[in-house]
Amino acid sequence: MNLKKGRTNQKLRTRKALLEAADRLVGQGVKPSIADIAEKALVSKATAYRYFPNLDALLLELSLDRKVAAPEQILHDAEELSAAERAARVHDFLHRLVAENEQQFRLFLRASMEQWLQTGGKSDAPLRGARRIPMLSLALAPCRKSIDQATYRKLLHALCALVSLEAFITLTDVCQIEPDEGKEITRWAVKTLVNAVLKP
Repeated sequence: MNLKKGRTNQKLRTRKALLEAADRLVGQGVKPSIADIAEKALVSKATAYRYFPNLDALLLELSLDRKVAAPEQILHDAEELSAAERAARVHDFLHRLVAENEQQFRLFLRASMEQWLQTGGKSDAPLRGARRIPMLSLALAPCRKSIDQATYRKLLHALCALVSLEAFITLTDVCQIEPDEGKEITRWAVKTLVNAVLKP
């Protein structure tokens, strides 16, 4: 068993538990504190603060988390699609999510960067929820056994770099490309990469 991966997965579950606890409290009409959310999530207040430095950062992520579909929802009717098309489906969902909520995503990125700076880059809690990883893992599931572990890991992580917020910002801010054109570029890159890895 990979202990480091196990610890990372546990930390991501803790982060998710805090968001779910906040969601339940807000849904009940409560304006919660970090302490309230920690108690609801069955973790210490100190643990909650390691994941979210303040309530605003937590509620900002919650507002976006509510809009993220489960991997199974994104790929619910994709059984007959190729791995490249399945990965492109994930890309399309994430691109649309960022494009429709750009300001919130940029604020979310700023919050995570500020947290990184405050800890000197040494936070023991994940700065992000890593939601794209299970999405892309499910997209690649049909071809998982056809490639070795090292190649699969490289492919998964390379796809993570090609989808969602960071790729969107690179193309819009650095390359000065409109989001619609950027979508076509990153979609092409995703499919090209998957097909190149899986070519006979």
